[in-house]
Amino acid sequence: MKIFGYLDVWCAAPGQQVTAYLASEQPGVARVDLVALGRGEERADADGIRFGREPSVAEQDVFLDWQQTDAGSCALIEGMERPVPIPGTGVLVLYCQPWSATSGDSVIFSSGGSDGAVAIGIDACWRPFVAIGGRRTTCNIQLAKRRWYMLALEWRADEFDVTLVVATDRGQALDNVQIRRTGAAPVFDNRLPIVLAGRMHPGGSIGDHFNGRIERPAILGGQVGLPSIARWVLEEVAPPPGELFACWDFTRRIPSWEIEDVGPHGMHGRLLNAPKRAVRGVRWSGRRFDWTSCPEEYAAIHFHDDDLDDALWMPSLSLQIPADLASGAYALRVCRDGETLLLPLFVRAAEPGRRARVAVVFPTFTYLAYSNDHTLLHGSNGEVLAARAIALEPRDVAMARHPEWGLSLYDTHRDGSGVSVASRRRPVLTFAPDQRAWQGAEGSGRWNYSADLVMVEWLHREGIAWEALTDEDIDREGERVLRAYDVVLTGSHPEYATPNMLAAYRAFAAGRGRLMYLGGNGFYWKVATDPAHPGLIELRRAEDGNRSWAEEPCEYYHQLDGQYGGLWRRSGVAPQSWLGVGYSGQGFRRSVGYRRGADGERAEVAFVFDGVAGSDFGTRGAFGGGCAGIEIDRADELLGSPREGYLLASSHPFDDTYFVANEELLVTRPTVSGDYSSTVRSDLFLLATEGGGAVFSVGSVAWIGGLSANSGDADVIRITRNVLDRFLDPKPLPVRDGPYEY
Repeated sequence: MKIFGYLDVWCAAPGQQVTAYLASEQPGVARVDLVALGRGEERADADGIRFGREPSVAEQDVFLDWQQTDAGSCALIEGMERPVPIPGTGVLVLYCQPWSATSGDSVIFSSGGSDGAVAIGIDACWRPFVAIGGRRTTCNIQLAKRRWYMLALEWRADEFDVTLVVATDRGQALDNVQIRRTGAAPVFDNRLPIVLAGRMHPGGSIGDHFNGRIERPAILGGQVGLPSIARWVLEEVAPPPGELFACWDFTRRIPSWEIEDVGPHGMHGRLLNAPKRAVRGVRWSGRRFDWTSCPEEYAAIHFHDDDLDDALWMPSLSLQIPADLASGAYALRVCRDGETLLLPLFVRAAEPGRRARVAVVFPTFTYLAYSNDHTLLHGSNGEVLAARAIALEPRDVAMARHPEWGLSLYDTHRDGSGVSVASRRRPVLTFAPDQRAWQGAEGSGRWNYSADLVMVEWLHREGIAWEALTDEDIDREGERVLRAYDVVLTGSHPEYATPNMLAAYRAFAAGRGRLMYLGGNGFYWKVATDPAHPGLIELRRAEDGNRSWAEEPCEYYHQLDGQYGGLWRRSGVAPQSWLGVGYSGQGFRRSVGYRRGADGERAEVAFVFDGVAGSDFGTRGAFGGGCAGIEIDRADELLGSPREGYLLASSHPFDDTYFVANEELLVTRPTVSGDYSSTVRSDLFLLATEGGGAVFSVGSVAWIGGLSANSGDADVIRITRNVLDRFLDPKPLPVRDGPYEY
């Protein structure tokens, strides 16, 4: 891969402007147009999704060159337009907790970017240093990982020497070094920008990022003892004697990307590349776990040198979506030197529901959670979980070459902490129609977005009128946009949901809405969004669940909305309680078929299996060779599966490459694999609601693979169409008169 890019949005409305940000390793002109996915005569490869050029959008030529990306989070305080003199005698003090060093400097505080710059940080050997005006001196002490320290830079008006003191969190000095400033000039110039967790480089970029936590940076005038400062911070006593020149109080505006100076001069700042807030600080006591009730104990900010919120590329072109373009799945096509890049774009309807009664909600928060997933490259479980050798795809190689494009919510930062924020304002190599992933099982290897395009092809083949929505639409607009449709289909893996989304879906199904949950592991993790920063989600992997990393203890509440994170099941809303089924286990090699149960033979649900001859079905599929598999859901009355529903079918037994979900276990035991545990299964469930709505759940990520034109399953195609047709019929669906049978 040599050409890359991203769009400013993943979903647009007719008439909306869409901006593309493109780059090429070799400068030159590329041809750009729009293609419709799921129909047409072109394919990216022999097993690829069909697509064809959208004639209503004119082709464009655009010159491409390389675009640089600066990863790493920091805080930037712009220089003051009307500067106030820095105190002649004073101290700059802050608390820091280093998590990892780098091969070079990790700068904790810096001011300016020229020869007169000031920087405090740690070197590759974990030793604190101070640099002023091109001179530098280093302490002998080595800092310990994940321990809080106070760093203080002290100066006097009548001395040229400036002292860096390394102290305990209580202000007891551990080491100090002196460095000489030039003449009587101030230690730093507040007309110049201040950076926390980084240093300004020539040209304006910021590098030398610090991996760790910073709290309570302050500038105080006069001679103030460090123990007095520690009491001021830790015990919240009155400010120590002397002039408070600046103090950046991170207890304020925690959900935002801004930091507030509570000093007299209002030197407020902003956070770049989305560092992690609402984390335990130096004042954490262990008595309360909700930061909203005690922000002073969660007043640190965790910075990482591989955070990325916005790649900040220059725009390459703008495209206006035609006013009459049909809703659906599209892609911006960029062609150059025999290479084609497809950047996905969903187009929603200008008037939802006017031209179609069916909507597909594409799980874009799941796509975002897995964006630039490096677990195959740097994780420890890919080939073990898949139970097979896995070849790297070109996109895996490109991600390895460009780590600056950020990580997925399944990765860990270089300092070992989990990635809790993901953004779409960057190249996302896993969001592509031709993506293949190790999680996609044997066969096509399609996963998430590329898997959902199999359903898009099926809808076009069947001639079903439908319109596109995304998770962002549901999160922003709620049930109102769902109510515009009679039937709503999910994608194969709607794993991540905000409180707004969950409320919208549950209200839709509880009323007259008909929901077809055509996936597995759905509505599993609770995530948060920020209306001020669309395209960004936050996840705290709290307590349990299948996780590639675990949230730090007592940091389970989101910074963006202040709500408890983790599994929806741990928030008291198990998917079984409204979908009938919920996550039970996973395996990433082979999928199996289903067998009809006693409920599936009942006359009132005969429409589901109309035209399906045998009891077994779903034994072929593009995702693992069957339609039950990969990540699977089961019914469970103890978790809320309604007795009024029908347990229509259950999967054939799984083998020993499938394992029980973590949250099902109280202790580890050898009977957790699919060949031992009866709870590791996929169930087909039908539920009619009192308001006239209904839910049909398939409990399997692999189900949509059965809709494939080439390697699908005729019975699964028939069942899916049967249910869709019946759901479009407004007549009430049957409610059973007794408990279902396992």
